[in-house]
Formats: sequence, C-alpha cells, structure tokens
Amino acid sequence: MMVILSEGEGSFCSATMQFILKRDRQGLFHVASIQSKAGRRLLRDRDVGESDLDTMCLLEDEHLFKRSTAALRVGTRLPRYGLLAALGLWVPCVLRDWCYGLVARNRYWLRDRKSCLLPTGEQWTRVCDHPD
Repeated sequence: MMVILSEGEGSFCSATMQFILKRDRQGLFHVASIQSKAGRRLLRDRDVGESDLDTMCLLEDEHLFKRSTAALRVGTRLPRYGLLAALGLWVPCVLRDWCYGLVARNRYWLRDRKSCLLPTGEQWTRVCDHPD
C-alpha cells in the first residue's frame, strides 16, 4: 500500500488529493493528513520529526519520500502524467525542491485558504483517517 501524507488544511492540498484520487483508477494510493492521528503515527514510526510536518510525503514500500520527490513519484503512477513525472525526477533534487517550496509557500494565494474539499463516496475508503 502507498500512502500520501499531505497538509490537511486549505483547499490547495485538498484539491491536489482529489486530483490524485480521481486519476488513480487502480486504487494504489491511500491518503492521510499529516496532522491526523494516522498521519502522525505513520511518520513517528519512521522517525520523522515535527519540523517535517509541512510537506507532502509518500510512504511507498516502507520508504519515505518528501517534497518534490514524493509528488513526482505519485505522478509516475498516474495515467497520462507518468512520463512527464519520470522526466521530472531527472531534474536535480535541489532545483525540484526549490520549485516545490515556491508553490508551497504560495499555496494560499493559489487557492482559498479556508475551504477544504471532502472526498466523495468511494474515495472515503482510501482515506486513512476518515470519520466512522
């Protein structure tokens, strides 16, 4: 199972998770908010500190990927985005993470800060910390 951990606040991160879940027709990915109990437990089990709780992470086969590497590894598994994402992994990590940071710092300008998109029907089964 692959788990995507992202900030659970704001519509940019929510829209990103919706984008991924909608295109992940094979159901490869599960999602969790980094701030949730499930997200914190997954990160704590891998000795990830509190300072790393402001980024996207991908838990894949017991390996933890962060920032641009996580985003691009997710992209390689999505139909029609795989080749572009794979090419992106060839870009040096320092440059990729700088671009990732630029988007992350401005995410509230890109989308409304307060609204949060909720998963739809079947998508709830792939949310690690969904309400019962």
